Amino acid sequence: MNLSPTQIELVPAETLNELRRLFEHLTGVPLVITDSNGKPMTAIENPTCFCGSLLSPDTPGTLCLRRQKWDVPEPEIEAALREGHAPGQPLQHRCRGGFRDTAAPIQLDHVTIGYVVFGRTLTAPPDRARFRGLAVEGNMPPEAGDAVADCSQIMAPERIEELARFLQIITQFVAAAAWDRIRAQQILDLEKLRDDLMNMIVHDLRTPLTSIIGGLQTVIDCDYDRELAKEFIPMAVSGANQLVDMVSSLLDISKLESGQMTLDLCDVDLPAVVEAALEQVRGLARERNHTLLTDLQPTPPFRADAEKLRRVTINLLGNAIKFTPDGGTITVGASPAEGGLIISVTDTGPGIPAEYLDRIFDKFAQVENQGMKKNSTGLGLTFCKLVAEAHHGRIWVESTVGEGSKFSVFLPA
Repeated sequence: MNLSPTQIELVPAETLNELRRLFEHLTGVPLVITDSNGKPMTAIENPTCFCGSLLSPDTPGTLCLRRQKWDVPEPEIEAALREGHAPGQPLQHRCRGGFRDTAAPIQLDHVTIGYVVFGRTLTAPPDRARFRGLAVEGNMPPEAGDAVADCSQIMAPERIEELARFLQIITQFVAAAAWDRIRAQQILDLEKLRDDLMNMIVHDLRTPLTSIIGGLQTVIDCDYDRELAKEFIPMAVSGANQLVDMVSSLLDISKLESGQMTLDLCDVDLPAVVEAALEQVRGLARERNHTLLTDLQPTPPFRADAEKLRRVTINLLGNAIKFTPDGGTITVGASPAEGGLIISVTDTGPGIPAEYLDRIFDKFAQVENQGMKKNSTGLGLTFCKLVAEAHHGRIWVESTVGEGSKFSVFLPA
């Protein structure tokens, strides 16, 4: 089971607080449910009832008469709570002030996801004079000793152990039920993602396949007319290259993510790389009546994987062609930057809403523009991001809805 340190949050706070309220009402014992780091997940009506050493340091209001500071856990107690007790068993700590402080771990599949921390308990009525004296020794008013004495629970050790065990079982049942619901929903979400991914891959493959089949079929139907062949065979080759790049991107993304992809570094002829990318997308741009422009300023010499850089440029151009309305303009630019250079692709498309900018490079990200969702895997932009990072660079997008977008890649010189 893959649980985060604060996975206790899988149970709604309202449920935890209602459990706490009912338990306190039935037993009279105050408690707080925390995550695995001691951070309270339920309300604390009277923090003086609890030992600050069993809660995270930022829990306000806990008071120790043996210390002058509030909310400062004692290191040895904190270590005992997190590591020193038998796994899955309630921890009982004998406070220097005489209290028996108890924390019961909540576990799922032998992983501690939280704790039930009980209020201070004594086995005999408090010695008020002693508590008042402890408060004075700690540079606090004697009334602080009375406050601690008033909130203590008088209880036999056996009873608090039984209560701890009882509540531990109840909370584990609640957490397990919540986790089962989450896992069931995750299975449904994964199944939907699988179906959506299959539909998107099929959609992405259909466009270049249509170009290939359509171009070749036109040549065949026209009895291999030389002039038509000059026009449509390059279109079919361009579609085939698109298919190869798509398949390569699918394979390379997993390698880049795992750090297994090696870069074939060389001195890059940037104008040649850009021209090769433009050549591959000209057919698509022509179908949409797009104007392709270049704005290549002199840039410092740099080393990179020229082939992957070509594919990055193709992906950015293909993305711009896909989202820019017919008749739009797409510009490939390059300019020097501090420590390197920037390659950019600017379009006159509909722009990208601000809420998508932070995750547009995520795998399988979907962007809606003017209520329309483009049915595409989004793997092209993910590939661009991973290639940029593999070169110790970065990629980002600037966009204004209704005006267009500019994708930029920084590469160190």
